[in-house]
Amino acid sequence: MINTIPKSVAMVRPKSFAFNPQTAENNAFQHELAHFTPAQIQDIAALEFDNMVAMLKAKGIKVMVFQEQDSNTPDSIFPNNWFSTFTHEVVLYPMCTSNRRLERKSTVYKKIANDLRKPLNTQLLKEEKKGEILEGTGSLVCDYASKTAFAAISPRTTHKALDRFEQVSGYSTVRFDALGPDGNLIYHTNVMMTMGSTFVIIGLDTIAEEHKTMVAAQLTSLGKDIIALTNEQVYSHFAGNMLQLQNAKGKQFIVMSSEAYSCLTSEQKDLIQNKHQNEIIAVPIHLIEKIGGGSARCMMAELFHA
Repeated sequence: MINTIPKSVAMVRPKSFAFNPQTAENNAFQHELAHFTPAQIQDIAALEFDNMVAMLKAKGIKVMVFQEQDSNTPDSIFPNNWFSTFTHEVVLYPMCTSNRRLERKSTVYKKIANDLRKPLNTQLLKEEKKGEILEGTGSLVCDYASKTAFAAISPRTTHKALDRFEQVSGYSTVRFDALGPDGNLIYHTNVMMTMGSTFVIIGLDTIAEEHKTMVAAQLTSLGKDIIALTNEQVYSHFAGNMLQLQNAKGKQFIVMSSEAYSCLTSEQKDLIQNKHQNEIIAVPIHLIEKIGGGSARCMMAELFHA
């Protein structure tokens, strides 16, 4: 069985980070910043990206950085949506918008498959042609030990794609509806839910009433300590979008944005840091969050070795 807390991540340094009008149709977390030029937006995003990489490496976390070469991929900074490595294969995922499909670079996924000594699985890409979408670990928040994936249904996380994922991966899925700040289905599960080895950080109140008890019961049955977030913390501060990592010495971390950290209560921080023994790494990525509508977790794709 794979170690359930990854020790390394892949990240993609953007070439032309920008507001993406294609994804904005169902991502209520995105915002245009008209008073910045495209060059300024890219420069600031690159600075935030490089600083985050440096902060992770300073804690002994391994980071594989790829430089995006394409000017038509404004969201390339969020690679966790198009591939994953938590099964015995490197899996490619069906993406919702045409410009995000351009992010799937063979130079990236072939190197990752080679380095991890894992075969490539492209079966889910057949669903993309049918309009069935599943955007990687944006759509899937997984408990790796039990092979359980939690998934908030949305235009980017469809039932038929989840059915196919179950066949491909051997995982079972827990499906539910959750609402975003605009009252529509939340675009990605990982903006309202973070899975740790012994805990889960979750915006329970974003979940539809008819599904809330079921989701909480499933998490409890897996032995997870539930750390509940308010809707304000999820919607305005990206507090649901975190990732648990460890370094080579086995020290555990939870990576989040400084925006997310700023809104956590002292009790929530105490549970994460003291009860569950995870040091917090809070990275300042204000512009990336504002324009991209994704946060720290979205920027990291976990690398699990065979």
